[in-house]
Amino acid sequence: MASGDYLDLAEMACRSAQLDPTDTTGDLVQGKAKVNEAYLSVCHDGNPWDFLEKEGQWTCVAGSEQYTYATIATGMSITGASIREIVTMTNDTTGYLLRSMSWDQLEADSASTQESGEGTGAPDSWSKWGSQAAPVVRLYPTPDAVYPLGPFCYLTPSELSANVDTPLMPLAWRHRVIVPYAAALLLEQEGGSEAAGFYDRLMARYERNYIQMRTALATAKRPTFNVVAPDAFIDLPGSGADWAYR
Repeated sequence: MASGDYLDLAEMACRSAQLDPTDTTGDLVQGKAKVNEAYLSVCHDGNPWDFLEKEGQWTCVAGSEQYTYATIATGMSITGASIREIVTMTNDTTGYLLRSMSWDQLEADSASTQESGEGTGAPDSWSKWGSQAAPVVRLYPTPDAVYPLGPFCYLTPSELSANVDTPLMPLAWRHRVIVPYAAALLLEQEGGSEAAGFYDRLMARYERNYIQMRTALATAKRPTFNVVAPDAFIDLPGSGADWAYR
């Protein structure tokens, strides 16, 4: 058992809830279920977690303009997770960033992608629609050849299953965030006034640690964020490439 793996987190959650981690058919099973619930809840709360960022490449097919997130994830060799949201996409052949827009904006901009005689070419735009269960991306224009495309996206982790599975969350935060949350969930199902008081203390601990983790791993900071866009003052007198150092 390694520190921070699935079994370790489940056993620690059981101990924090004063349950028996050696009860492999009862308490430990519940501990594992609550670890997964806590882990997936934190990782799918909408925050831009650093540890869920993913950049890669997949290849579109000539004549095909629609692709599911699952297809793109497979092309990017993503394992142990699925794509939650694609943020940007580049055409790695031309080097251009594809314009992202809503489905209706793309239809209006192209005067309908549904026309039978719609042209083909190197994709320069894309839109996304559909539920989180099966989102679909449409490229425009329809690719006329095979193009390598480079998405930047956020992931949703898969449930932990094997004892040695490790969360995508950094080790420094796994015990501080997942364990008190999972332990609180275990106590919640126990019931009783004493368990309720212990539940409140564990949730308070979780919430404090969660805020600290969000500050460390989900807030704007250099080099991924600048207060001023690099080309914001490019047309003003005296502006130049050294704007960031003034």
